[in-house]
Amino acid sequence: MKGRIFGIKKTTVLKLSFVVTSTIFLLCSALSERLLSIPNLWFYSFLIATGIYLIIKSALFRLDSACFFGSLLLIMGVSYLYCCFLKILNFYSVFVLLSFSLASLFSGYFFKQNFQYLLSFSLFFIAIFCFLFLLNIISLWIFLAIIGLCVLLLVVAYVLH
Repeated sequence: MKGRIFGIKKTTVLKLSFVVTSTIFLLCSALSERLLSIPNLWFYSFLIATGIYLIIKSALFRLDSACFFGSLLLIMGVSYLYCCFLKILNFYSVFVLLSFSLASLFSGYFFKQNFQYLLSFSLFFIAIFCFLFLLNIISLWIFLAIIGLCVLLLVVAYVLH
């Protein structure tokens, strides 16, 4: 039977994963208010819980949009925690770009979409140059020129593909 995993309906597994991720989110939110002093931790734990739920949904029903969005939310939430614990929140914008890049990479890999590989590659280079800009190694004009070039190359690759 295609609609079942180990004899259990896929929708039942998805509902169970929703209950589990919601419970974990509520526990993490309650504990973060009492034990940790990280600002907006409840929001980023919500991103992680929603990302896990969407990845499970993607795995069950072969949905590329759920894979992309779930990977994006999960990586953004985890990278915020990483930045908080290492006290590098001023570089969080680089991690957001890397989150988009990795989500595109995962979506391209699991669903064999070549455009996602191109998007991932472009966003990775933009993240590198954003990091260089935040370190004041390159100027704003050079950074904007590089972003424009990356977008132009992405459009050309999409049109030629």
